Amino acid sequence: MKSTYLFFAILFCSLSFNCLAQDPVVIAEEGAKGDLDVEPDVSELSFRERLHFGGGISGLSFGNPTSIGISPMAGYMATNTTIIGVGMTYQYFAYRGYAASNLIGERIFVRQYVPALSALLGQSFLTAQVENFSDITNPSYAYSNPVLVGIGIGSKIGINLNVMYDLNYSATKASPYGSALVVQVGGFFF
Repeated sequence: MKSTYLFFAILFCSLSFNCLAQDPVVIAEEGAKGDLDVEPDVSELSFRERLHFGGGISGLSFGNPTSIGISPMAGYMATNTTIIGVGMTYQYFAYRGYAASNLIGERIFVRQYVPALSALLGQSFLTAQVENFSDITNPSYAYSNPVLVGIGIGSKIGINLNVMYDLNYSATKASPYGSALVVQVGGFFF
């Protein structure tokens, strides 16, 4: 008899806890589609919503050599974790004892957000880019074409910091950057 009472007491308690549970309250913003905490799948976005514009400062090096550049860019969200894009770069490069150079170039890049990397460093991504420079001060002078790979920290839209290594860097061939290590600050703003 005691076991029957115990059985019904446990059954009643388990049913009563189920009855008291509530579904989560979701507060929707006017005009919002779906849950605001969940990033929408980019396949549901229009071409314009996938396109982002920005720019930054690249190749920061002061002293000997001095190098600084500005770079507008456009990126396209191919997937939720991949952004591909193109950009232009104006680079001022001066080496003590030599004439200063004004370089203009184009670049293509890819950013890949890796969840394991983001868990380790916060909002971070792997990045790679290929650049091509021409010296508008002295068109006959040839620079190496940087092939940069590295890591970036920052959000998809907003400011981020990229630290990259130039795989094509050589001390004997002219590079538009002061060293094989290249730092860029910038991001997508629109």
